[in-house]
Amino acid sequence: MATAVTPDDLDWVADALRRRREALVPHAPVFWRPAPDADARHRSYLHHLLTDGGARAWRTSASVLIAAPAREGWLVDDFACVEDGIELWNAFATACAGDEVRFVAPTYETARAAHAATAGLEIAESWWLRELDGSGGGTPGVEVDLPGADAATVAAPPVYAPPGPMLFLPSVTDGAALPDAVDRAPTLGCAGVVVSQRAGDQLDAALGDAGFRRHCDFFEGVVRAIDGGARSR
Repeated sequence: MATAVTPDDLDWVADALRRRREALVPHAPVFWRPAPDADARHRSYLHHLLTDGGARAWRTSASVLIAAPAREGWLVDDFACVEDGIELWNAFATACAGDEVRFVAPTYETARAAHAATAGLEIAESWWLRELDGSGGGTPGVEVDLPGADAATVAAPPVYAPPGPMLFLPSVTDGAALPDAVDRAPTLGCAGVVVSQRAGDQLDAALGDAGFRRHCDFFEGVVRAIDGGARSR
């Protein structure tokens, strides 16, 4: 049975989400290299969300879902689901039915993507990643002149510590910008390149040719309950 998370659950929640982060690291060891104080940083962030950050959160004996306020509706990123995914989601749906939601699903977590589809969400955006071993030391927050794309150096979230920022391309109008971005990134001290692809953009072939892999999908839609007969984790 899913119950609302309280601040008294903070240690349990932080531990469950730490185990989920650790399982992801081997899939992208540069992008997701843990910060030395990752556990303390994440626990502090979770405490903020659960006290004065406006989040809604539920747990079962094995799983947890945290819905953080977003510009429109909710962002579900902190979601560690061992089992009972439908129970967690339906507790969320009971409280927030009809609200907009953005659901983060790294491509390596196939059960998570299946859950999003079962909940009626659709991919709105995908991030493609190319890690660059041996590069780093750059400065985040730098706008980069890259013909055929918007580009800037972006710092990792505080729980991660890649050796440099990522060169982030939020928009690409010319596939020729992709190999150029890979060439430019080391000179900027970037540890990798991340490209945002909106649903419907025809960039898959060019991204693959430039050595990128689809790394994370962002599902969007409206919060609604899942039929109890559906299969979801």
